[in-house]
Amino acid sequence: MCILPSKVTGQKDPVIVLLRELTTEEGRRARNLFFAEGEELVNRAFDFGAVVHSVILSEKFASSEPAKALVNKASAYCTPVYTASEGLIAKVLQAKPTPECLAIVERRLVSLSQVFSADCPLLIMVEAGENADNLGMLLRSAEAAGVSGVVLAADTVDPFCRRAVRGSRGAVFALPLCIQKNPARVIEAARENGLQVVASSAWADTEYVHVDLRKPTLLIVGNEHRGISDVVRSMSDQVVRIPMLGRINSLNIAVAASILMFEAVRQQQLS
Repeated sequence: MCILPSKVTGQKDPVIVLLRELTTEEGRRARNLFFAEGEELVNRAFDFGAVVHSVILSEKFASSEPAKALVNKASAYCTPVYTASEGLIAKVLQAKPTPECLAIVERRLVSLSQVFSADCPLLIMVEAGENADNLGMLLRSAEAAGVSGVVLAADTVDPFCRRAVRGSRGAVFALPLCIQKNPARVIEAARENGLQVVASSAWADTEYVHVDLRKPTLLIVGNEHRGISDVVRSMSDQVVRIPMLGRINSLNIAVAASILMFEAVRQQQLS
């Protein structure tokens, strides 16, 4: 049975109050929720198995065929659907473009022990990543490469913020994500679980293609400006570089991580 959308009455409506809270990292953590915007991501939230708290449609979009399909999908999961004016949504989000629809979704995180539970894991750790767009693109590549999980260390930007979620194209719904502040603890756990630790740095001697990535591996990329920390460098089994043939001597973390992850995929497929 299709559940008809409920009309939002104004800024004090509970779903709008909740949405406003979710525009801040503090609110997302307190509520254990975040929001994803746009028809594609709302559909993927359902399709990728996320727990969808509610769906909000703009009044203009609500009468369209894609919106009707979304309402039917939400009804199948008994998920409440609301309609709100474009102006009200824009006022809450204070960012452009104003989405035609959005979903409020449960944050899904795993423990450090869970992230190492795969039979032959390929994991990636981001140390002190600052750029939300880069992180979103990295998560998108990680999901495409079939990694076992992503660990976010040393105050890496919130993976559930608007720009990271949008850049991930839905990977944030599907990937096992772990937040662990201490990168040294992550490396220790990797060793305890039989993984080799391979970090990336523009100032390494070994090229990334010369490392055996067919065995269980934790890949590490560092901060966009400073690279990996001295602690990570000293604790890693291998520190590798990606050759730079032009005048630019570094890549953003999404590109660097993608190169490393898909080199691992290439080696595994050849084995």
